[in-house]
Order: sequence, then C-alpha cells, then structure tokens
Amino acid sequence: MRVKPILAAACFALSASSHASLLKNGGAELGSLEGWTAGGVSVPGVDDGSFDPGIDPRSGSYMFYGGTGAFGSLSQNVALTGAGQGRQVRVSFWEQGLDQDNPSDQGYVSLTWRGIDGGIIGSVMTPSIDSHDGIWTNYNALFAVPASAFTVDYTMHFVRNLGSDLDAFFDDNELSMVPEPGSLAMLLLGALALFGVQRRARQPALRPLRAI
Repeated sequence: MRVKPILAAACFALSASSHASLLKNGGAELGSLEGWTAGGVSVPGVDDGSFDPGIDPRSGSYMFYGGTGAFGSLSQNVALTGAGQGRQVRVSFWEQGLDQDNPSDQGYVSLTWRGIDGGIIGSVMTPSIDSHDGIWTNYNALFAVPASAFTVDYTMHFVRNLGSDLDAFFDDNELSMVPEPGSLAMLLLGALALFGVQRRARQPALRPLRAI
C-alpha cells in the first residue's frame, strides 16, 4: 500500500466530515418546516416560488419565506460535536428579497449557544442581508464556539421594511463544524502509522543463517 492513497483518503474523510451540515431540512427540500420551529408574528413557511412570482428557489424545489407581518423567525436546536476551546462553526445561507426600496425586506441569522443544562451562554448574529436585485446573495463565515457550549440554536430572522407581506427568502442554510488543526494532525499521523504497519507486513521474513 502506498502512502499517497492513504493520505488522500484521510484528507477526503476529514473534509467530508467538516462540511456535513448539522441542520435538518436546511434548504426546505422536505417541502415542509420539519426540523424548524416558527416564531414571531409573520408565520414564516415554505414556498415554491408562488409567493412572489419571479423569486424562485436557489436550488431544488423549495425555499423559506417570511409570510405576512412585521417579523418572523425559524429556529432549530442542534448538538455540537467536540468539547472545550478551539471549536468553530461555519455558517452559510443564501438570501433574497423582493425589490421594493433600499432597504427592502431582509434577513439575518443568529446563533444562540446553550450549555449542557439548556441554559443560554451567549449569542452572535450575522449582518442583515438585503439582496433585492433579483439575485441570491450568499453569507459565509466562521464563528468561535464557547468552550462550555453543548448545543446551538440556529435561527433565521425575517425582517419587514415595507408593505404588509414579509418578502424575504432564505435557502440552502448550512451549519458545520470546522476541524481543529490538531484533528488534522492526528488523522495524518494515524494514516502514516497505518502505512508503516502495511509496509512491515509486506516485508519478507528473514531466513535463519545456516551453520558452516
């Protein structure tokens, strides 16, 4: 066995695990709010492009929309992996709103950290995204995880600025753990150790010397 295929497989496995989203139904592709808890007064929901003709899902067949009212939210509590200092999460989502004015209806995401007892430790939020030019805009950033955080509430916030409808849309929400440098080092060391074991197994056994 060669070292390069082992290292390549190890790196691929680490990359795949680091990009796996912790969210269920992050792009509304179940066609429902399964996994999400609605809040606010606007009654957010799932849309197939019929709420505001011309605004279609970024991918797939569905997206989340704000509903009708001043504000609304969709929240999901997920367990975090790992423990202690040095953890990070990557937040990524896409937003679009109806082209009304500047600002138009918009949206942002908040992260609420919770301890093992469910108590709130702290929270952070992204900037508000106001993409009202007929295009989807992506937000993508890293956030440090508090050492004592056990779970996190990922919440989409829909904000109305004009009219009665809340014409803000989210799609393709992702929340993923980012591996620490130490995790990568340990994985590579493990791959090298496996390579050494395989190499020794392939070496022919030494024959005993014959007496003269």
